[in-house]
Amino acid sequence: MRRAVILRAAVWLLALPTLAAQGAHAGEATVGQALFQRHCGICHLKGGTGTFMLGRRLGEQNALLETRKDLAGDYVRAAVRNGIQSMPRFSRVELPDADLALIVQYLGGAQSR
Repeated sequence: MRRAVILRAAVWLLALPTLAAQGAHAGEATVGQALFQRHCGICHLKGGTGTFMLGRRLGEQNALLETRKDLAGDYVRAAVRNGIQSMPRFSRVELPDADLALIVQYLGGAQSR
């Protein structure tokens, strides 16, 4: 638990120069991107198992989550909290709701809260 707090603080500290330069909204997107890369990137960045599986199931145009425009926030939250097919679930301890909200916002699904 303490490690997770320290890691979140480190992400925010690394994002501070960007926050100052781009404003709070852009800073949230930057933090959301960092959280996505840390928690989801191992599978969902280019070359990851999740990207490969999504490409097989949904086609190459839907393989990379970061480039999709059709991800509803409620769907992303449900997939993360419950798992989906071979993707494991992430508990609120592993990925707090506030961090998940920033990831959802980064992926463009914040409008479905």
